[in-house]
Amino acid sequence: MSLNNFINLIRYKSYLKNLIIFLPLFLNYTSWSVTNYGKLILPAIFFSFLASSIYIINDLKDLETDKKHKFKKFRPLASGLIESKSAVYISFCLASMSFFYFFIFTDLIIFLLVTLYFILNLFYSTFIKKIKYLDILIVSSGFFIRIYIGSIITDLAISNFFISQIILFSMFILICKRREDFYSYSEKIVSKYSIKELNLFSKIFLILNILNYLIYFFYGNRFTDSYSLEISLMIFIFLIVRYFIINSKNKNFDPISIFLKDKYLILLSFIYFFNFTLGFYGFY
Repeated sequence: MSLNNFINLIRYKSYLKNLIIFLPLFLNYTSWSVTNYGKLILPAIFFSFLASSIYIINDLKDLETDKKHKFKKFRPLASGLIESKSAVYISFCLASMSFFYFFIFTDLIIFLLVTLYFILNLFYSTFIKKIKYLDILIVSSGFFIRIYIGSIITDLAISNFFISQIILFSMFILICKRREDFYSYSEKIVSKYSIKELNLFSKIFLILNILNYLIYFFYGNRFTDSYSLEISLMIFIFLIVRYFIINSKNKNFDPISIFLKDKYLILLSFIYFFNFTLGFYGFY
């Protein structure tokens, strides 16, 4: 097994999702310190290992259908680059290391949250993914668990706006991913969603994301004496609408790949991040 096949098996690119664990600390700059950030590094790493074990289990469960997918057929398991027995062993080792760390070195509530995440995703891989609507809710709940873990470790609260925005945005991305799956199988595979449903849901969650931001704009604004929130709102609308349009036109592209390959989405994301950060912390 080559190193390249191994890192593709564990889906290292998805580790970016686990940066959400740092969000409660990032949004409370008065608590910024090397010590507090240090508290989150190992939990983020071992949570990533646990997530990788789930990804492998999911790939094993979907092995035959992934072989019929335009993009997933190139994954190490679906393409035959890694044997199933080796993948099971790797998944077991990653999960074991993660549970050992969280049980020994973190509070009981953190261990229970991690266990809940693992069980929910096991259920998702085995049967929940076949249940319409519930599959999206279960996957998006993983983002809430990540935020909650970061909040407990640092003993810092996070506003309902940021929690709701992350959940709504994750559900929007997941629906876009379902659209891509609908078009990307080389053989006809029965989908629990119709394309009309997916198109409708993607529009609904596009609107909900913008509405949630507008509610914060009018009722939860902490950007006093600054135009930063107005600017961030406009950038966010441009960003999410452009993402929606590109995803709607490119029916055979992974939504994540669309984001990473579109230079305007990348540029808008960087501008949004710096503008929001400067305004949120009162630098202008």
